[in-house]
Parts: sequence; structure tokens; C-alpha cells
Amino acid sequence: MKVFGLVKLFALLVMIDLGTLVAPMAQPASPSTSEADDVITYYYRDPRPERLVGVLDAFGKRHREWVAYPPVAGFLAVVFETQPGWIEKLVPARPDARLATTIAAALQLAGQPVSNDLQARLAQAGTDPTLVGQFAGLPGRLTDLRIAMPTHLDILWGASFASGDGRYALMVADFFARTANRSEPVALDITRIVAGMVRRDYSDLAKLKDKYEPALLRDMVYAATAAWALTSNARQHAFIDRVVSRYVSQHSGTLAAKVLTAMKGS
Repeated sequence: MKVFGLVKLFALLVMIDLGTLVAPMAQPASPSTSEADDVITYYYRDPRPERLVGVLDAFGKRHREWVAYPPVAGFLAVVFETQPGWIEKLVPARPDARLATTIAAALQLAGQPVSNDLQARLAQAGTDPTLVGQFAGLPGRLTDLRIAMPTHLDILWGASFASGDGRYALMVADFFARTANRSEPVALDITRIVAGMVRRDYSDLAKLKDKYEPALLRDMVYAATAAWALTSNARQHAFIDRVVSRYVSQHSGTLAAKVLTAMKGS
């Protein structure tokens, strides 16, 4: 699964007692048909920043939904941190509001200062209100990110494919395990939620609203998203597969390890 098969998000409506929770979720989908997407997906295999010249322009023209942009923030955070001399060259001369908001978030996560010229470019583009909300409270370092919402998962996947560094996938695994290890019923129902995601059939998920408190059900949906992403990407990327296999080995016997083992084998 290519990165924009995973991080091209969809809005999943989860009906719960307190109303409708709109959870932006990472989802495997059909292979990318965009050269710009492909460059980002497998950038870690050939991490030369000159390959990214013009990619953001092409990406902005192809993707109009805000949900496609959080992974780019994580991707660019890695590139900006490791290649600060390329920041000015990679940012489009006239980014739109969504891309400008994403670039600003990436600069923050990379801990990079913003030149006057770049600040003027971003200011002229304006900001996207939805992305401003999604990026609120980001830390000054990518590794300090504490996952609290699906957008944060997507940021970490973007960082993964920019770097080929397994620590970001490990952060996702730890996040998943915090909920999966709560109890055996929770772990089993997370597995059922994932199965529904694969089938795009959310009838089982709707039934769970009477079984769990809304906050726990939300955490289970987020955990299912993390588990699905981990095992799906492990099939496409060897470094993710190593992370998942090592996690299962080091946490043998835990409910989280059992869920991941079952999903990898399915």
C-alpha cells in the first residue's frame, strides 16, 4: 500500500450516544496514480531533496480535500529538519491556503525558523481553518508528538515515508497498544472494527455504541485505525514490517501483540 493509499483520509461517521463523532481516519485504498504522490510515498528509498522540486505544486493541484494534508506536514517536517537549505526551494512561490498551513505546521515540527521571504509567502496565501484546528497544539519537535487524534497518526506516517525511520511507526504501535491492552473484550472488538473497515461495512461498529462509553469507543476506533495502518504498511514497506515484527516479539503475550499477529496473518 502506497503512502497516499494509507494517508488519503476519509471521514468515518461514528454514531454514539452524545451525537455524531467525525473521525478523520487513515485508510488503505487503491494504488496512487500520481507521480508526485509516488515520490513522497517512497522518498526514503532515494532521499535527495532535488527530487521534491515541484512536488508540492503538483500535490496541491491533485488534492483538494483537507484530509490529504496532515501526512504532508509530517513528511515535510523530516525533510525541513534534515535539509534546511532546501526549504525555500521546495515551497511553491504561491502556495494555496491549505498548503501554506501545512508548510507552517511542518516548519514548527521541524524546529526551523521562518525567513522573512517565506513568512510573506505563507501570509499571502492565508490559512485553512480546518487544518489550523487539526494542527493546533503541535510540539516543536516531531518526536515529542503525543498522539491524541487521527491527524497525529497521519503526521507520523508522513514522517515515516520521508525518513524510513521505524521510530515513528513504533509510536503508532504504542498508541494502539494503550487501548488494545485494556481488556480482552476491547481487543476483540478493535479487531472487529478493523474487519469492518476492510469490508467498508460499519454495522458492527454501530452496535458497539451500546456496549461502550463514547470516549472509549472513540479510542477503540482510533486504535483500530492505527493497527490497520501498521499491518497494511508492513505489507508494502520492509522497515515497517520489521517494526511490527519486533514489537510483537518484544510484547509477546500482550493483547496488542495478539491482535497484530492475527491481522498480519489474515
